[in-house]
Amino acid sequence: MEKRKMKSIIATMALAALPLAGAWAQDAPRGKWYFGLGGAYRSSHMSFSDIDEELFPESKNRGSGVFSVFAQGEFGREGRFAVRPQLSLLTRGGKLTDIANMGDAYEQGGVSDIYYALRSRYIDIRVPLIYQFGKASAKVRPYAYVAPVLGFATAGDIQLMAEYDDCSVAGYKTDLSDANMASTYFAGQVGVGVKFAIPVASDRCWLGIEASYELGFTDTYGGKEKDGEANDVAQLFNRNYRIDGTRKLSGFEIGAVLAVPFSIFSGKGQPAPEPEPEPVVAAPEPEPADKPCYTLDEIIDLMAKNESIEGKTICAVDAITFDFAKSTIRPESHEYLDKLATTLIRSNRRIEVKGHTDNVGSAEFNMDLSRQRAEAVVDYLVKKGVDRNKLTYSFYGMSRPLSTNDTDEGRAMNRRVEFTILNNF
Repeated sequence: MEKRKMKSIIATMALAALPLAGAWAQDAPRGKWYFGLGGAYRSSHMSFSDIDEELFPESKNRGSGVFSVFAQGEFGREGRFAVRPQLSLLTRGGKLTDIANMGDAYEQGGVSDIYYALRSRYIDIRVPLIYQFGKASAKVRPYAYVAPVLGFATAGDIQLMAEYDDCSVAGYKTDLSDANMASTYFAGQVGVGVKFAIPVASDRCWLGIEASYELGFTDTYGGKEKDGEANDVAQLFNRNYRIDGTRKLSGFEIGAVLAVPFSIFSGKGQPAPEPEPEPVVAAPEPEPADKPCYTLDEIIDLMAKNESIEGKTICAVDAITFDFAKSTIRPESHEYLDKLATTLIRSNRRIEVKGHTDNVGSAEFNMDLSRQRAEAVVDYLVKKGVDRNKLTYSFYGMSRPLSTNDTDEGRAMNRRVEFTILNNF
């Protein structure tokens, strides 16, 4: 009956989580997915609701390794929200030491220590829900998470041992079964971590270091332990041994995870699908200008003549340059951007910063790089005193080339930042 109640509780909690999972899934087409592996050290602890502390004075942790395989999806602006379904292999349990009052045979036998040890292997299904701080382009990014944990006991052992002064050992050891371990386990986990970006093959992989605490919610006693069968065996060693109350497991884990984007597995000659350009701030398409591109000096002259500049585009093909495959603005670009900042501060115009790249690297990498470069230009202008409300930006990766990507000269023209003049602020 108790097992049926436990399974009913787990099923109810799983059904309650379905709407949340559905909300995450709605964003999936816009998210970015990773595949990863994890490894950790776990210190596991047993706690009892009803135990005679005179007989069992001390409960010690037991260590084990944790191995995980997972998929992680990141959603929303800057990928702040993430979900990480994962499968983990680990061991839970603990150890009761210095057990007293074991009977006359032991009292006369020079026993130095009597202990009870439990080690149960589990297969876990964990679903961490993650919030990431900072920007998606940051090289170091902290995060925090909570996770429901559903575990399935698979094997292990349980033992009651006596150690003598002459270092000999006596007792019994048996394999775990449903006689002494509940088959399912439910817990909650909270954790924090920090991940480090690793640029590999034009894609962004990451390494995460994290620590977490897990609190077990369900009783792990097996049905036969409570109905007396296992008690009969245990009392051969301890006539006062009784199983009452609950036995719950908890643990602290510290480890690392390594993740790579699924796009890295696409074969050569099979570029990743090119995503649709997604402006960070939507802006109406300007009316076509009388010529496709103007210099900053030409725009300043038109403003001095009180002529219309709305909808016109300022090209900065050679004026703004970046470090290779990065969003770091080169020092030789500062003079041009300073002049643009002064112009914007003196006027009431709004502009849209547009980032473009050539076709070196994957479409996904270039889309992200064009976003980072557009952001970098906006941040620079704001630092120079431009009202952020005057600025918006969009990014297009390699999707809008000005020239051919077959030559160095053509690619240089396509690696550019443009400015489209919008309506008055």
